[in-house]
Amino acid sequence: MNFGSVALVEGLLRILTTAVPDATILPIPSHWVVGLQDPACYVDNGRDFREPRVRFPRVVDQFEPTAEAWLRGAGGPDVHEYLDRFRAADLVLWNGEGSIYRANVSAVRGAFLSWFARVHLGVPTVFANGGVHLTDVDPVLPAMIRRTFPVLDAVAVREPRSLRNLQTFAPGLTARVVPDAAFALTPDDAVCSPAVEAVLDELGTPPFFCFDPGPMPFDHGRESAALERLITAIAAAGFEAVLVCKDPTDTYLRTVAAHTGARFVDTLQDFREYMALTDRAEFVVTGRYHNTIFSAIMGCPAVTFGSASHKVHGVCEMLGDVYGRTFDGTSLIPDLDAIVAQARGYADDRDGWRLRLRETTARRRAEAGGLGDLVRSCLGPGRAGSRDGRAAGT
Repeated sequence: MNFGSVALVEGLLRILTTAVPDATILPIPSHWVVGLQDPACYVDNGRDFREPRVRFPRVVDQFEPTAEAWLRGAGGPDVHEYLDRFRAADLVLWNGEGSIYRANVSAVRGAFLSWFARVHLGVPTVFANGGVHLTDVDPVLPAMIRRTFPVLDAVAVREPRSLRNLQTFAPGLTARVVPDAAFALTPDDAVCSPAVEAVLDELGTPPFFCFDPGPMPFDHGRESAALERLITAIAAAGFEAVLVCKDPTDTYLRTVAAHTGARFVDTLQDFREYMALTDRAEFVVTGRYHNTIFSAIMGCPAVTFGSASHKVHGVCEMLGDVYGRTFDGTSLIPDLDAIVAQARGYADDRDGWRLRLRETTARRRAEAGGLGDLVRSCLGPGRAGSRDGRAAGT
């Protein structure tokens, strides 16, 4: 499982159960919304998972016909599995963690399900915890968001870039920024497990940094490749490299490690272990949104690379733009010296960074808790404190 997905849900549950302690949360399984096209992203490769057979729209003009089909029982043999959950709920929370960009299936389905629950079933519905990166390229989602978001009871995006993006593509829409639920985590959540201790024992005393690549492609696979040159250049500045492999797409790091003399680590199974390892690192180099948050919570600064959306840029803005520039991992060569200089600067003021980042993430933690207040207000009088209150999450 992806570190970020698991941590975000844990943070979300903390926020919701604090705000509405008597609520029953009925999740809609992620593979119902994301699909099973990529089983590697699920526990045990999604073994025994089943995706309900239902009809979903492909463009916004199909929202209404699809809804009508669902209501008359013609939306597919398993449509009742969605309807039963929604009809039992006092509120639907669309957890937008997959992010709204391009035409990703989770965003298309999430938009339809949220619109359907609010418009056709009259269930209070909230969007939260997601990034929004609408564009004129592959423009399936802008119209869906313009149809869906205005009818929801609340829209909370996780960083300011998404809010500005919404103001461009859906002008006049009421939305707010509420930090990602992963900010609800604290340094106490870090776990120095035997796997982490083994890495630290192997490293010994030299200062080290962690690298994890993110989803964007890097030039790699030979000693003269851009990524190998980057790892070698940072190591030459006095820092041992620890290449952290978590997702199946990261396995190429084993070859990078062989070319650079770095340590390849594929034994971390939990975000808590990653947090514990970064607590001891001088800095991290990452292209992942949530790993930037994890390291910041621990007080460890990050050199960041952009992703397939503006989410990494957005999270750096949520951290106060303290990192300065987010680099382009597909074009490393022109920025090798700048990246090494940024990394050196972090190590030179490691204690100062720890203090600044922990103070910043503490503020974001308090703000993230505001999602609970938002949900409670949308439940309305008589529901927020009811033991029969039920919330469905997508």
